[in-house]
Amino acid sequence: MTARPEPFFSWTARRVELDELRESESAVLVLDEVVPVGAGMARLIATRDEDTDIDYLALIVGDVADGHDIAVRGVDEEALLIEGSRTESSPEILIGLRAAQSICGCSDARHVDSQLCLDGPIRTMIASIGVRSVVVDWYHVISAVA
Repeated sequence: MTARPEPFFSWTARRVELDELRESESAVLVLDEVVPVGAGMARLIATRDEDTDIDYLALIVGDVADGHDIAVRGVDEEALLIEGSRTESSPEILIGLRAAQSICGCSDARHVDSQLCLDGPIRTMIASIGVRSVVVDWYHVISAVA
């Protein structure tokens, strides 16, 4: 038996394949602007979940069109552009996280992971810009032992 070659493996991250969306499922972007970050340019996008009236914001650093294994990480929403200018890996997608707890009562980072891996507005928003697969941290350190 031959195994299919798998270019991605990690104990703490998960690859998420994004299916091509049907036109009816495509995210409606309420914001889509090119912004300068650091020495380059990035794309700031946002979508609104009509069911919950929650806005989701993302900064796309580098060219992600038809990209595979694009890193996704959550950062404080207020520092999104600053973190984008400091990014060391390109391309990368930064998701803005609010300081308040999410609607499900879990941490905002886990809420983002859940939406990417299962289904939700963030997954739809990212898939609508042409990304084929993303890599998201699946293990978050909750507390450290001193």
